[in-house]
Amino acid sequence: MEDGDGEEGAAKRTKLSAGDGGGGEDRLSALHDDLLVQILLRVGTSAAARTSVLSRRWRSLWCLLPELDFVSIADARAIRAALAYHGAPPLRLLLVSAVGATAGSVAEWLPLAARRLSGYLGLLNVVPKTRRDEDQEGAAAGEVLELPCFGSAANLALDLGFIAVALPRSGVFSRLTLLSLDNVRFHRPCDLGDAVSSPRSPFLKRLTIQNAHGLSNLSIHSESLLQIRLGGLKGLKQLNVVAPALSALYVISCFSDPLAMSQPVADISAPQLETLHWEDAFDPSSVRFGNMANLKCLGTHFYLAFGQEDFGHNGDCLRLLMPSTELNDLENEYLMEEMTMLPDIMFLGLTVLASGHAIGPSVFHVLRMSTSIRRLELATDIYSSNPQARAACSSSCTCDLPPNWRTEELKLTFLHEVEINNFRGTEHQIALVKQLFGWAAMLKDMTINFCHSITESTARKVCQMLLSFSRPEILMNFYIYQQTTSGFVCSKALMHRTKLVA
Repeated sequence: MEDGDGEEGAAKRTKLSAGDGGGGEDRLSALHDDLLVQILLRVGTSAAARTSVLSRRWRSLWCLLPELDFVSIADARAIRAALAYHGAPPLRLLLVSAVGATAGSVAEWLPLAARRLSGYLGLLNVVPKTRRDEDQEGAAAGEVLELPCFGSAANLALDLGFIAVALPRSGVFSRLTLLSLDNVRFHRPCDLGDAVSSPRSPFLKRLTIQNAHGLSNLSIHSESLLQIRLGGLKGLKQLNVVAPALSALYVISCFSDPLAMSQPVADISAPQLETLHWEDAFDPSSVRFGNMANLKCLGTHFYLAFGQEDFGHNGDCLRLLMPSTELNDLENEYLMEEMTMLPDIMFLGLTVLASGHAIGPSVFHVLRMSTSIRRLELATDIYSSNPQARAACSSSCTCDLPPNWRTEELKLTFLHEVEINNFRGTEHQIALVKQLFGWAAMLKDMTINFCHSITESTARKVCQMLLSFSRPEILMNFYIYQQTTSGFVCSKALMHRTKLVA
């Protein structure tokens, strides 16, 4: 019986194998290239490349993918081989991540990418800090990456790890709408402004240059640019922007070189500008803004409320906010008194780095000059991971001075909405919120976003305390951060109180 069952079972297995095609025809390989490419797109570039060992039919099929992701395949030769494949379609997406790539290794494949790319190129080159000095020596010796002209690309985001680069002197970026260059060392002479201005980048909408060396003069003339972000341009001496459609300009730590003896020089002509963040050295005699009748948001340096002002940030901030005011030497103990006026604004965003000290006097001083605001957004210690930032200061600390902020009348008649972020529920913070309820008689909505380090039980106690201060007609919203199973942090609605209407 056992032998008979064994023979019958073997026969059945033979039939099933033949019927399933397990040892017969390769039906998958018989599919059209277009369909196989769609299948390979779903498994990713790394897995798709491994199919090349299956047979001659599959050897180069993955090179036909319109989206290539070399995040886990950082070999320059493999990238070059894929990009050079004859008959491959235009690339709508190319992602490359490398560790310690050199100008030479990137040059192996970048010109090929420029010829094929029609969509987005993202390059991330992570270079250890100890390697950067070596790269600088290599650049001085002539190891420079010649950036090609991407004639058909739409978006370029290049984090070059401080590779020395030379920009193309000719060619038109005819479809480019977004350009981001980060951690880059421009090889002199550098005319970035020529490359991003309208004659060569006619459709460029957004430009971001961050952490760059070797760019001393930047002159941009663009009819299409809507947003410019410049941050950490070491050695920048002069900035000129003529952009009729520009709506947002960010200039952060570009002129703030403590070793530079010259004053910042800038000339900005952007009549449609709505958002200006100038967190940098500022002198109204050398930094000129044209007509900005549409300006809605103005961001400045942090302002130090107490202590010795040695490095000019307060002066830059005040000169920007009060350009017609003569400033004193700013060496007084309570520095907020130097700020005597602010522009007429409807929305006020304040970021306060308190480190456990009282924030009431400084916030009161600013609000006293901004009585027409409709919305207030307040963030406390958002950049501080120091445990001392959570501890209250001593009772003898001068941070709660002058004391008139608790007793002096302040009418914020138009203030309807308040949002407070990174709220810890300290005694100083609760005291300020209590005062806000008294200052803003027409307040309609208040949102409290607790700091991620606050436990839910503590947050609920603070909620009940704040609800006891507020009025029934105010809509109160409380949120606490929580970490999900996937590791992401999101906000959780902790408590709401709807408006009570009589």
